Amino acid sequence: MIVNITYENIILFPAGLAIRWSDGKDTFVGYKKLRDECPCAHCSGETDALGNVYIAPGIQKSDSAYALKSYQKVGHYAIQLAWEDGHNAGIYTIDFLRSLDLSE
Repeated sequence: MIVNITYENIILFPAGLAIRWSDGKDTFVGYKKLRDECPCAHCSGETDALGNVYIAPGIQKSDSAYALKSYQKVGHYAIQLAWEDGHNAGIYTIDFLRSLDLSE
């Protein structure tokens, strides 16, 4: 877990998100990786009380599935991404976003 790190700025580029972190690090994550790693229950699965994981059938993704429409801040711990194909259920925590940075 990353302690006391937040994002200072997010910039949307044609190919992905650039994130400036409060510790001075910069991260770039492509939209394809963000969408394919969507943490929502439909995309990544959901665990019941007994530990069984349920994953919905795969979503057929068109080009619009990889086009980011917008994002919004969720508290002080995450962002929610809205994609052009209407999918917007994923809550990307700061820890999760930081883990997608392959330079670490």
